[in-house]
Amino acid sequence: MNFFRSKLFWVSTMIVFLVGIIVSCTKNDTILGPSEPTISETDLVSIFATTPPTIDGTVDASWDNSPKLQFSTSVPEVTGDIFRGYTGNIIPSVTLRSAYDAANIYFLAEWVDPTKSLLRQPWYFDPAAKKWAQEIGTFSFSATGAVTRLPFYEDKIAFLWNVNNSVSGWATGTCYRSCHTGLPAADGSGRHFTNFGTEKIDMWHWKSVRGGVNAANQLDDQLQNNSYPNGRTGDPGNEIYTNNTQNLVVTGSSPAVTVAVPLYLIPAKTNYGWILLSEITATTAKKVTAVDANGVLTLSDATTIDPSVGTDFQRVGAGLGAKSIPGLYLNDVGYTSSRGDIICKANYTGTGWVLEIKRALKTADNVNDIDFSSLADQYFGFAIFENAQIAHSIKTGLLLKFKK
Repeated sequence: MNFFRSKLFWVSTMIVFLVGIIVSCTKNDTILGPSEPTISETDLVSIFATTPPTIDGTVDASWDNSPKLQFSTSVPEVTGDIFRGYTGNIIPSVTLRSAYDAANIYFLAEWVDPTKSLLRQPWYFDPAAKKWAQEIGTFSFSATGAVTRLPFYEDKIAFLWNVNNSVSGWATGTCYRSCHTGLPAADGSGRHFTNFGTEKIDMWHWKSVRGGVNAANQLDDQLQNNSYPNGRTGDPGNEIYTNNTQNLVVTGSSPAVTVAVPLYLIPAKTNYGWILLSEITATTAKKVTAVDANGVLTLSDATTIDPSVGTDFQRVGAGLGAKSIPGLYLNDVGYTSSRGDIICKANYTGTGWVLEIKRALKTADNVNDIDFSSLADQYFGFAIFENAQIAHSIKTGLLLKFKK
């Protein structure tokens, strides 16, 4: 009998068909092998790691089994024009992964960023006005609305977590539960604060210049409470940075004229985004002790800086000269106490950032920090600040799940 007419053929065909269905269903149900982790747009699955990742800013093999949460973020349009110049900007590719062990939780964040922004409001000299000034952290516009100057700030990201399930509507709103826009201009136009005194949000803030790539390599562990108009504040502990600015009377001015100038600078250093306290203590960084009517600075070692000679201290096109002066200095120690309990390591690849994060499942601060030790699901919000002071590109309604 012809095989194609035999019962054997139809039995064989059905077996192949059913095997195909089983394989397909298995794949669609995300029962995947170690080499093919789930890619989701909402759920971040944290797996138990027998060998935890090394926090060094490198994506090593320890992350291979951690499923990927992949999404894009965008800057929302809000009232008050406070995101002007940023509205609608999209970060097209963000990937999060997570793992945990008996003591800690780990996160790996990767996102596209074409510019490595490490100049936070640096000082420059304006030869026409003969004055020192700082770049600003937002776009500058002409009277007609055209962009005249790009912002000079740092790259940042933030996670928002619901402390002790205190925030109502958190699962559906996440970061929108504390977002308030349309406020009076005197109150900042837009701010984050919770709606009730019993509500508290744990905010993890990675700031590239302020500890994110230097000093102690940390996230700033902050919180949001019900304080109006600004509910954002740090956990107990020390701040990492001080603004590098002071006011001096112009030498010989009568009546006295007071101007803002840098507090410290490192005369021989180029293309630097911050000064460390250790450099100040070692006197590598010199204190500015006087300024004259032409903007010439006198330093603590009695030497002078004439910013009109060459363009090292001036604006050069859309950028700055090689010796532009940082807008801040750092304390070397980092954030302390509860404010400093999240460590990290960041690496800029040329096309974006790789950031590894480590924090205890349960910290000593049970008032301000989220507690992961129960391994319960946790909704969270996520934001990227791409060279932005306050304008953030967001993703809401994300869910952290622990694979037990």
